[in-house]
Amino acid sequence: MSHFFPLSDARSVNRFEEKFALVAAGRGLIPERLWESGEDKITLWTRPSAVEGPAPCLFLSAGIHGDEPCGPETLLRFLEDHPLSTACEWVVAPLLNPSGMKRGTRENRDGIDLNRDFYRKESGEVRALTSWWEARERGCDLHVSLHEDWETSGLYLYEINTGGIASFAGRVLDSIRGTVALEGTGPVDGHELSAPGLILHAAEPDEELGWPEAIWLAKRYPLLSLTLEGAGGIDCHSRTAGLLAALTTVVAEAEAMATDGF
Repeated sequence: MSHFFPLSDARSVNRFEEKFALVAAGRGLIPERLWESGEDKITLWTRPSAVEGPAPCLFLSAGIHGDEPCGPETLLRFLEDHPLSTACEWVVAPLLNPSGMKRGTRENRDGIDLNRDFYRKESGEVRALTSWWEARERGCDLHVSLHEDWETSGLYLYEINTGGIASFAGRVLDSIRGTVALEGTGPVDGHELSAPGLILHAAEPDEELGWPEAIWLAKRYPLLSLTLEGAGGIDCHSRTAGLLAALTTVVAEAEAMATDGF
């Protein structure tokens, strides 16, 4: 089991990246240097499917806010414990804001909130990620991003669905009830809850020019996007446990759909 808390300085981030590289390689994921500036770097990990023809692509991302260390830790623990289906194509971005994570700040070292930069694209990190997707022939079918909300005491998720994929958010939320509480009352981050722990979000940004990763992807590709928000009002280990339980169910549902026909 991995224990790297707190991911808030260069040493702990470097240790995390080294450990993640070992675990990811063990799952057959291939590293690709997405972006680098000074001592900061972003590595994207990919693995093609083993089936002939198009296969569903699953994109797992974390660490876009440097004060949210539980997302990267969740991805690491998930890969340690779970083989990846050969029926899917995999894209994994475990740490999208290395400079912010080293400083424990939401923004990167230039003061840019990367998860509000997908329209302006002022940061090198976001330009590199969007350019990578734009160079591909096709996008992702499922996007899962891992976050933390410091103003809540229960886990919740955003769902954006532009791909016509049958929602399984209810089953995801049911699967974590025994691990952590769900956020039960709104508004949450300015949104009313559709059900305990669930915000159904249109593929439109809350801020006209402040596009998050999920909005950029949903506007570009038909997909199902789930943003998992760990509860900041509980300890980091419980927060990670909740995110891990949710992520495990999301991937299991997606892998089952891939086997049956996405």
